[in-house]
Amino acid sequence: MAPPVYFIVLLMLQSGLLHGAEPQNLNCPAHCGVPGTPGQNGLPGRDGRDGKDGAIGPKGEKGEPGVEVHGPPGKAGPPGPQGPPGPQGIKGPPGLPGNLGGDITSLKSEIQHLNTKIAMIEKVASFDSFRKVGQKYFVYDGFVESFDKGIQYCKEIGGAIALPRNADENKALLKLSVASGLNVPNSYPYIGASDRDKEGQFVDINGKPLTFTNWDSGQPDDYMGAQDCGVLRVPSGFWDDGGCDNTFHIVCEIEIK
Repeated sequence: MAPPVYFIVLLMLQSGLLHGAEPQNLNCPAHCGVPGTPGQNGLPGRDGRDGKDGAIGPKGEKGEPGVEVHGPPGKAGPPGPQGPPGPQGIKGPPGLPGNLGGDITSLKSEIQHLNTKIAMIEKVASFDSFRKVGQKYFVYDGFVESFDKGIQYCKEIGGAIALPRNADENKALLKLSVASGLNVPNSYPYIGASDRDKEGQFVDINGKPLTFTNWDSGQPDDYMGAQDCGVLRVPSGFWDDGGCDNTFHIVCEIEIK
């Protein structure tokens, strides 16, 4: 009868034949039956599954109030109904005396007149040549045209075609003409006088008789029946008559009062 398998293994352990290992000492390091020292802790195991939710805890304490922040204003709503009239206001101070109000009106008028005067002086200064005599300025900027176009040109700038009303004005017009080089024969400056309405009776551009003249000897002569407009001879300063359709120099006069 064959021996049991465990008996054969036991024999092999004792004889050191199992795996060629050395015989192990089977003696206990301490007295038999006495517990040994605890071993080192092993590695931690894997996390277990989440447990079930616990019961709801008690209510916490009230927190601190937050910072007050105003949002942007909303759109304006429709106007409300008109309210009742308010109480009567406090009575104002008495007005200015009548005469003082008149003084203010007069002062405003003077200021307006002064502004107009300054504007006219600035206009005079814009011309190439100008000369003052009394309250009148003679101005010239090289314009050459017929008598009628000269009248229109001077009117557009706020003046009139030049016409001396006395000896001083005639001298001033002559000095301006000499300084501007208007001493070319057949190209003298026009003066605002003509006898187109009635031959031999010279009047100004408004049809009024002349109060001052300075005709040269034998003038006006209406040469060949075609000279009805006055001109100033330069450098003599005497007057002559010439053709109204000729292109002569246009000198304007501007009064500043």
